[in-house]
Amino acid sequence: MKAYTSSIYILSIVLIFAGFACKKETLSNNTCNIQGTFTGTSTSSTGISAQMTYRLLDNNLAVGLAPITNASVTYGGYKNTCDSVYLSVYYTLNSSYYLLKGKLTNGGSTITGVYNNLNIVTEFGTFSITK
Repeated sequence: MKAYTSSIYILSIVLIFAGFACKKETLSNNTCNIQGTFTGTSTSSTGISAQMTYRLLDNNLAVGLAPITNASVTYGGYKNTCDSVYLSVYYTLNSSYYLLKGKLTNGGSTITGVYNNLNIVTEFGTFSITK
């Protein structure tokens, strides 16, 4: 029993010192700042093209704007991994949730990828938007 207790004691000390020795990395949201307004086109799987505009704002807020009127019609958030961007948004005009998955190119000024309507699984397509 004494050997068991001292083994636990030694293991506890090793784990405590190992925890102090680990270096925590701090990640900054500004490392790959892609905030701004992106405009381009989306093409549905049926071949219909439409203009699309997204504003990527502070606190990972994504706002989609209607063509011509520039009224806000899509709200959600985005995640940026420095080479990819994921937008999860709600489109008020058809009450549907969308997931947009894109790759960053041209130094972060272009996002190209695919989108899916999460409510109507038969609605999907591609998009390309540029800052």
